[in-house]
This record gives sequence, structure tokens and C-alpha cells, in this order.
Amino acid sequence: MNFTRNFIAIAVCFLFVISSLVTPSVATNQEPDEYPNGWTHRPIMEQFTSLGCPPCMGIDPDVAKLWKEFREDPSAPVTFVSFHQINGGSDDEFASQQAKDRYNHYSVQGTPDAQFDGGYIEELGGGDGTYDTYKDHYYESGERDVKPTELRVWQEFREDRFIFTVNLTYLGEGGFSNPLDPDTLDSSVYLFVVEDDIMAWSSVEEKEVITHNVFRETALDGEQVQLQPAETWTHEVEWIIPDTIMYPSGHEDKDGNPQEGEHPILTPINPAEISVVAVVYDNDDTSRTTTSGKTGNAADTPRAANSATPESTAYDEQNEPPKVLSYDEQLDGNIAKVSAVLEDEDGIGSAYVIYNFHNGSYDNASWGVMPMELDENNVAIASIQFSEGDPVWYRILLVDGKSGFAASEAKQFEGTGSKVVEDSPGFGILAVTVALLIGLVRRRD
Repeated sequence: MNFTRNFIAIAVCFLFVISSLVTPSVATNQEPDEYPNGWTHRPIMEQFTSLGCPPCMGIDPDVAKLWKEFREDPSAPVTFVSFHQINGGSDDEFASQQAKDRYNHYSVQGTPDAQFDGGYIEELGGGDGTYDTYKDHYYESGERDVKPTELRVWQEFREDRFIFTVNLTYLGEGGFSNPLDPDTLDSSVYLFVVEDDIMAWSSVEEKEVITHNVFRETALDGEQVQLQPAETWTHEVEWIIPDTIMYPSGHEDKDGNPQEGEHPILTPINPAEISVVAVVYDNDDTSRTTTSGKTGNAADTPRAANSATPESTAYDEQNEPPKVLSYDEQLDGNIAKVSAVLEDEDGIGSAYVIYNFHNGSYDNASWGVMPMELDENNVAIASIQFSEGDPVWYRILLVDGKSGFAASEAKQFEGTGSKVVEDSPGFGILAVTVALLIGLVRRRD
């Protein structure tokens, strides 16, 4: 009997010790987002390029084709940030010191270079087939094992700044967790601000070219976040639109003039083309691809566990972006009054009109900004004062009740600006008619 009691006591103690060392991890009731292609997360590509680098410009059509293909996919399966450098050339107007710092973070050896998922795959150089190569890297990165997270990011425009809100939830890996090595997410969170569709001078092409998702500034730089399973972290950042840029040493403008230090931004930022890219990097993950013929970054940088944009957040939440249903334009002397009917099932949170007096892609100075008066029927109204003969170009920036952001297409206010006669459909017919009449008169004479 004593033997049996002793055995039971020992067994109970043993189980108690084991249970103290191995405990089940807490899991959320949330399931990971169903990412496109069966991926585990949204992979990110950080591209290092230069408008003054011949190989970079050589693969630019392939990169633009890839980005256009993914951008037009409503599921927005990937993210992309283009960090411009002076490597290979010294006259890239987007080659900021912060972009150079990111280049040094990965110990990049030259441009063009692309880091997929924080260096899980690195592609140095380029050439024929870059489109297929990059796309293959995206797919392999998207399918790899990562700690499951839910990542959301929203943006709201306010006159001269954006408010970015990022939300990160660690879903946990489930099962049992050893207290000596608990199931936690030790991460670094970044918010990269990018601007799309910018025209800029390329010394290689000797003309202005369109550039995509150009890095403008870091709004959140490696915020350290530790989460247990089921924990959520939320952070709000106010990003004031800058009007100056800090250039790295060695930078020159297209005329060869040194641009070291702080200088005005050559191409001002267009709020309608701004988007924030949120990325969470797993500090405990320095894995590399094992696929033959591919390499990972030698610097063993933390690999990305997920990325998001306001567009991907809207997709994950099945939130249709707000939109402009119709416009009503009225001229009263030198006042252009625009009235726009806005629509969203979650209501409209705010609306602004941005405007200029040059063209729809004005890049010589900042756009004017004006808040729009919004009534209970989601009709937004604003009045723009202009000088006689100037065209009034405008876009509407709006946010819905779920913080979904959208920007309308650039539109010229009807009746403003000097009309070009040659553009008139009837000009050709009128010219021929006048010519015939003159001919008849001459014959009679």
C-alpha cells in the first residue's frame, strides 16, 4: 500500500513539474487572412534603384510591368517600396539620406538590387527576364512559413499632414509553449511613405520618366513590439508632408551642382498619390531561401512576417473605398465652386479638395488644399479662387467611416483656362469652310 501511495505521489509531482515547464499557448479565435495564391502573408519587395544607373533603367520596364499587374489586382497581394540611390549616377532627385540608410541596412553592394521579405531572397543586378525573376521571388516569399499575424494600416489626410494608424495582432502558432522559449512575436514595425506615378528626370534616358512607389520618408522607424498570442498593438503616427529633403554626401542635381545637406524637394509631394506601407519584421527570423540558384541577404537582417497598405486593409476588411458619384461645377466670376456627391455605405468621415492652376499632374509647387463642407447627404462643397485665364485642376481626397482612403482622378474645372482652338473638334471643318469661302471670293474677283 505504501509503495502504491509513494508511486502516485511521485507521479503527481512529475506531472506537476512537466505542466509547469510546458504550457499550452493562448490562441486567438481569429484565423489568418486568406491571402491570394494560398500565401501565408503579403510579401514585400524593397527595390534599390537609381534614375542615373543604366542597368536600373534597363530593367525599369519589367519592374513597372510587374507592379502594374499587381497594383491592378483588387486583392493587392504584394507591397513594393522603391528606394532611390546615387549609386551608378549622382543626379537622382529622390536619393534621400533615409533611402541611403535603408541601403546600408541591407549592406547592398550595388544597384539594381531587390530584397524580398527583408532579405529572405536577394536579387542583385538585372537584365532580360527580370519580370519573371521578380515574380518568382514574390511567390516563393509569399509561400514561406512565418509567424501568423494580422496587419492593418489606415491613412487620413488633414490639410498638410497624414494620420497613419497601424494595428498588429499576433495570432500565435498554437500548441504547447515552453516557458524557457515562449511563443512570442519579437518584431520591428516600419511605416514607409511612398508616392506613386511621379515624373522625374533620368540622365540615362535624357528625359523625364514615370516612377512608381518612390520612397519619400520613414514615418515609423523600427518600433520594437513584443506580442503574446492574441495580443494586439495599435499605434498612431502624424506625418507632416515635408518640403525639404536631406541628401546624402556626393549627390548632384542634373546640372552637376552639389546638393549635399538639406534642400527643397525638387518635385513636391502630391497628397493624392501618397500611400503608407506597413511592414512587420520578425527579429528572431533571419532565414534564407534554400532554393538552388537563389541567395538570401548576407547581413542576416530580420525577415518580414507581413506587410500591408490602406488598399490591402480595405480588401481584407471587405471595405469598398469611398467614391465621387457626380460633380456640379459653377463659376461665379473668379470663384470656382465645386459640389461633389460622395458615396460609401459606411458614411463619409472627411473630404478635402486639392487644386492647382497648371495641369493635372502639377509637379512644380505644392498643391493648394481646402477642407470641403460636408452635409448630411454626403454632398461636399468647396470654393476655389483663381485668376482669369488660369485653368483650375482639382482632386478630391476622402475618408469613409471605416477610415478607408481614396482620391479622385484629376479634373479640370469646366470653363477655366484658355482653350486651345486646335483641340476643338469643329476647328478642322471651320478652317476648310473659311478656306473655300476665301477661294470663291478670289475667283469672283
